[in-house]
Amino acid sequence: MTVKTETKSTATTTKERIKIAHLVNVLGPAGKERGILKIVSQMDHTRFDVHIIVMSMIHYPELLGLENFTVIEVTRGFGNSLKKVPKLASILSEQKYDVIYTHSWNTLLAGYLAALRARTPVKIHGEHGTFVRSPLKDKLQKFVWGRFDGITVVAGDLGNKMKDMFDYRKDNIRVVYNGINHKQFFPSSEYREEFRKEHGLEDYFLVGTIGRLHPVKDHPTLIRAFARFKKRGIKTKLVLLATGKVNIENIYTDLIAELDIKDDVLLLYPTDKPELIMNGLDIFVLSSISEGCSNVILESMACGIPVIATRTGGNPELVREGESGMLFEVGNDEELDQRLFELYQKPELREQFSELSKKIISEEFTIARTVANYQDLYVDLCEKRIGKTV
Repeated sequence: MTVKTETKSTATTTKERIKIAHLVNVLGPAGKERGILKIVSQMDHTRFDVHIIVMSMIHYPELLGLENFTVIEVTRGFGNSLKKVPKLASILSEQKYDVIYTHSWNTLLAGYLAALRARTPVKIHGEHGTFVRSPLKDKLQKFVWGRFDGITVVAGDLGNKMKDMFDYRKDNIRVVYNGINHKQFFPSSEYREEFRKEHGLEDYFLVGTIGRLHPVKDHPTLIRAFARFKKRGIKTKLVLLATGKVNIENIYTDLIAELDIKDDVLLLYPTDKPELIMNGLDIFVLSSISEGCSNVILESMACGIPVIATRTGGNPELVREGESGMLFEVGNDEELDQRLFELYQKPELREQFSELSKKIISEEFTIARTVANYQDLYVDLCEKRIGKTV
């Protein structure tokens, strides 16, 4: 077990703070985990003492700024196992948390059982986009969700799916959209020039995406659509930035070779400066099969980069079809190619999307609003369950 002390949480105060433990299976630069760190970093640390407990392992710690957080590792090595419950319960008991906050299927059961054993009074669970399904898992999730004090979902669509797919009827779901830190993600001609110059892409029309190289992100559909787009005679490149622990040289190599676009695809490893890459693009594409409230869509919109995304999950709650971006059907590379070509041909439409996207982010999806919503939830549940106020 390792503990890193969070400098922001050491402020001298006579007021008792609400102590919270976020439980994640792995910690890395992917959207969900990066979003949790972003929210924790912006909280009022005179009122809340927030820790991150990692069940399995940490990926790319040098990109995460973990020196600014309290991070506790249950065990090293990959794998989500109920055998870790006793150790996790011991940590919860020792730290005397007011709130445990589990995230997605991978921490749901272990977190719930450990919290029962440690008598952690407030239990919150968060769903972020993709449900793990099987007849047994469906029953387990529905049962355990109902034992939590609160369930957060990052898009209204997820709450609807819990009701429609799992017949979940308990009224403990709260929608809290993700938010953007404008100090990191904003339109920047300097960033655009820096990224393009570094990779020799000054004169190219750049299509790109950022995310885990995982089947749910459906990169093959994007790659096939890009190959169609390239055949139109356009001077273009496809930028794929991975956010997970992978050997990207071996990712999709057969498909890329089959489509004869090896020299037209730029594969990039995880970085602590995704805002440079985002600003360098002309169009951002998210081809996911399933999504919650996509951080990368919001980040692209904040940078003023037009978005084309699948018509799935929370994407239509972020991208206003034909007004601030475009949507296409999951898996339809022909439709995506047509959307790409339409935006390529219409720079005025790209400018319209850019301006409205920046306005939507600044008015509806700020990190300040997101953090305030979470803090209100903690205060509300702690007051109801243990009479604790801050």
